[in-house]
Amino acid sequence: MGRIVGAYFSPTGGTRRALEEICGLLDAPWDRLELAGPEKGSCALGREDLLVLALPVYAGQRPAVPGLLDGLAGEETPCLLVATYGNRHYDDALAQMRRELGERGFRCVGAAAVVTPHIFAPTLGVGRPDQEDLTVLREWVRGARDKLARPDWTQAEVPGNPAPPPRPAVPVKKDRDWDICLGCGFCARVCPTGAMDPKTLLWADSKCISCMACVAHCPVGALGYNSSALAARLTELYSTRRPVETFL
Repeated sequence: MGRIVGAYFSPTGGTRRALEEICGLLDAPWDRLELAGPEKGSCALGREDLLVLALPVYAGQRPAVPGLLDGLAGEETPCLLVATYGNRHYDDALAQMRRELGERGFRCVGAAAVVTPHIFAPTLGVGRPDQEDLTVLREWVRGARDKLARPDWTQAEVPGNPAPPPRPAVPVKKDRDWDICLGCGFCARVCPTGAMDPKTLLWADSKCISCMACVAHCPVGALGYNSSALAARLTELYSTRRPVETFL
């Protein structure tokens, strides 16, 4: 196997941690690639390389960030797809990712839906992926490597609609403590959709996808949000543990 790249979009860190756990199971050196924000990068990979793509699930789909995957280019390059979600469901996210990467020259050797902490309901997915999850993922990675060793391997099938109609972002009210805000504008720089005016530091709700990158990256904790009502509803409906799902 040639170069391994772990590409991710992880506004609050949960998806990045899941990617690191999975890439660690490959027992080979790998390179990190951020797909959005100030450190956004790009890469072109060949037939002998491997892409591991990890994206969080928003409203059952991959994040609606314009140009999120435009920096990825393959040449019949194998890829592993990882959709992370907060214990509700991943719906169409894996199917979307498979289609969009196929359009960029990648072939899906395998996919996984992995539970991570829910940003709006902290008790959902807390501590995951855990050891039980990693046991499943270790077997999945082993199966993917065995599959790649066969010259005639076929792409993995995944559930969901590969081209679903867009769904609106979950509206979550955010606030700023102007007494401690530095006015540095870093929150606007990390916003993946350009939803924050860099001068006024106010949000444009029509562009905001509620990823909370601005909140997570504020150097002085001046930003916050209230998701208590949403958290109560999600916790009531989706507290039963969902397992890791894998596809080869």
